[in-house]
Amino acid sequence: MFVLVISINPGAPLGGSIAQYFPGTFNGTHFTPVDQAARIADFGKDNYAGQFFYGIPPTSPQISMAWASNWQYSQVVPTGQLENFRSAMSLPRYNVLANTTRGDYTLVSIPYDLSPLYSSTSSLANSSSLANSSLLYDYSSTVPSGAITFNMTITSIPLANATGSANFTFMSSVTGESIRGGFYLGGDVPFFIDRGRIDGFDNPFFTDKFSTNNLINQDTQTFRLQVVIDRSILEVFLDNGLRSATTTFFPQGMLDTLIISTRELSPGVQVSAEVFGLNRYVHTAMIQSAKYESH
Repeated sequence: MFVLVISINPGAPLGGSIAQYFPGTFNGTHFTPVDQAARIADFGKDNYAGQFFYGIPPTSPQISMAWASNWQYSQVVPTGQLENFRSAMSLPRYNVLANTTRGDYTLVSIPYDLSPLYSSTSSLANSSSLANSSLLYDYSSTVPSGAITFNMTITSIPLANATGSANFTFMSSVTGESIRGGFYLGGDVPFFIDRGRIDGFDNPFFTDKFSTNNLINQDTQTFRLQVVIDRSILEVFLDNGLRSATTTFFPQGMLDTLIISTRELSPGVQVSAEVFGLNRYVHTAMIQSAKYESH
């Protein structure tokens, strides 16, 4: 099976530019999709024109990176005095095509290995009993780069009538700005991202809220979330990359505090989380790592 990725602009569901993909067969000259569905690779608004590394064995997960911006506002977003650019790339991602409970084919994307960038081999904060509780971590003095990642795992989710939510917030202790996200375990199991509480950039096309649905795995009754953030890019990966989103943001003050919380969970649900600091601005360091290791 092959995957044809087409980047379009305009035409994205949220406006501006987006990448869509088509599973199918390729005989060397002609590509034939399995159906006419246009699948979206990223439910955020800042993942476009992804490129795949050459020379990776076809039996291995393929590695890609995308431009983390959108043509609706890419030329007017803020930049800093230390930079001479307005954009950055997404994290390098491993990609595999998988059969899923929701559709026949889904392009699953997970981050390239981040562990070489960990500021410590052990987590900076963790909890194995986060059900209906919260974890607050101030990383203003422990992570100079401002780049961190956390993993959350929710287990023993009821197969029917599950309740409650799991949420995260990154905020600035100086300006009070924040970017947040969360997952509701009941109903149509939506996941959301909200960048509307960041004050450094205002534009009518800078959509501030995004959402998707993520069905609970009926076999494992588990939900997993990985979040990576640095100065101006947030990336989230749901259930080992079954859903992913790339979101830029431009705060007036450095984000330096993380809050992870859950509430009103069904009895018996278990939640754990761990937080790691990253030594460098991750969207620069990971580009270099993937570049060198692909040769």
